[in-house]
Amino acid sequence: MISKLNIILLTVLVLASVSCGDFLKEVSQDEFEPSTTTAYTELLNGEGYCFSTLDALTWYMDDDVDGCTSYTPTKEQMAYKDVFTWQYDMDQSLKEALSQDQSTYENFYAKIMACNVVIDNVENSLGTESEIANVLGEALTLRAYYYFHLVNIFATPYNDARSTPDRRLGVPLVIKSEILDEGYARNTVAEVYKQITGDIERAIVLLEKDKVNNGRFRVNYVAAHLIASRIYLYMEEWDQVIDHATKAMAGAPKLVYLPDYVYNVPARPENSKNPVVSSDFPETIFVYGAMPGSMRFAGTPVCLSDDVVNSYTDNGDSRNGKYFKKTESYLIYPYMELKHGIAERGYVWRTAELYLNRAEAYMQKYKAGESSAGQLAVDDLNELRSNRITNYSDYQLSTAEDLEKLCKLERRRELIFEGHRWFDLRRYGMPQIQHKWIADEGKTTTYTLSEKDPSYTVPIPQAVLDRNKNLVQNELAPDRQGY
Repeated sequence: MISKLNIILLTVLVLASVSCGDFLKEVSQDEFEPSTTTAYTELLNGEGYCFSTLDALTWYMDDDVDGCTSYTPTKEQMAYKDVFTWQYDMDQSLKEALSQDQSTYENFYAKIMACNVVIDNVENSLGTESEIANVLGEALTLRAYYYFHLVNIFATPYNDARSTPDRRLGVPLVIKSEILDEGYARNTVAEVYKQITGDIERAIVLLEKDKVNNGRFRVNYVAAHLIASRIYLYMEEWDQVIDHATKAMAGAPKLVYLPDYVYNVPARPENSKNPVVSSDFPETIFVYGAMPGSMRFAGTPVCLSDDVVNSYTDNGDSRNGKYFKKTESYLIYPYMELKHGIAERGYVWRTAELYLNRAEAYMQKYKAGESSAGQLAVDDLNELRSNRITNYSDYQLSTAEDLEKLCKLERRRELIFEGHRWFDLRRYGMPQIQHKWIADEGKTTTYTLSEKDPSYTVPIPQAVLDRNKNLVQNELAPDRQGY
């Protein structure tokens, strides 16, 4: 007879049929009865952590990309076009073109369910207090991060000025390993963030106990403080951002002086095994996820936008040349391989983000009238920029408006194509974006995402709605016609 826990684990296996690990697949479900903390650690490593991609292709929707090349696109490229042009049915187009079994929405919940199993049961397992605290802290951090992504993809921004977060639909909170037959309804944005902050604060307490470091492929206390600083940045809790970023910096690697950084294959840095987005880059705190195939898609009719390329205005800014290089119209394909190389993973949490998060929080306090905070923001920005720009001259504090502009520019320049820009645009007020689609021997069509457009919130996949009648769909934009 299969125990309740085995049924739960079987459910996780079914939900995670396209997830990252093979741990459960290799163990008969009626034989797997975890009693030790080590077993839960293996479960989390196999099914809770992600070593493939959970990407929602948000990098295809932001203003760091634009159209390029001129030829008739393939069926696969036409599916990317629906994402690139913010069509309401982009999810279905991608599934059909790429033969995906599950959506980003479903894949994130599969990861969450694995975390729930650990969170619900590991405290009763056989292990030392330190072992239990660490695996529980890891699971809580991952669950917080997955919900943070879900609510920022499928719900309106926390700081959306049109209403308060307690009056807007977020995503369903599934925080137990049992499954409701009737399906879960959507919680509010405020409720989701309350769960996220509760999880990450509890995780930090647990991970701080012994400050165990199991390498860059598993969460530790520094990584937990980093993601906490990001969460509170989105919530505009500036003191919390500063507190968590400062605590993370105390244990984080130092910034790399990028002008002197050498890829391990200098002749072809796009084939490097130690690019910026990798476990080998000295600033990396935590690394996870594979680079989506779309990021390596040779011939994709998308390039770096002129806007982002021209933002690197400082002479000697080594990011222009080491984060991307000039090819024919800055094609995405070689650009991504330059920053990501042939590394084993696609996403990282890096020390640089801590300086950017804290600088932005100090800047906001300066805007609000705290005069001493302005120089603190400048100090963080100068520390980052001096490690990126040859013969750098310090930025001098001026107006709050100029400081805010620099904070946003540095965030864009430093974190380009690391999964931040789309979320940042949302919390910056959801400005208008235009994308050009170039095909059919040079025919150009321009598509517009208007300010505060409904497509700044991705629709819940129709297949998910069909299975769960308690879910309410997001506001849908009409078919987006170009001109």
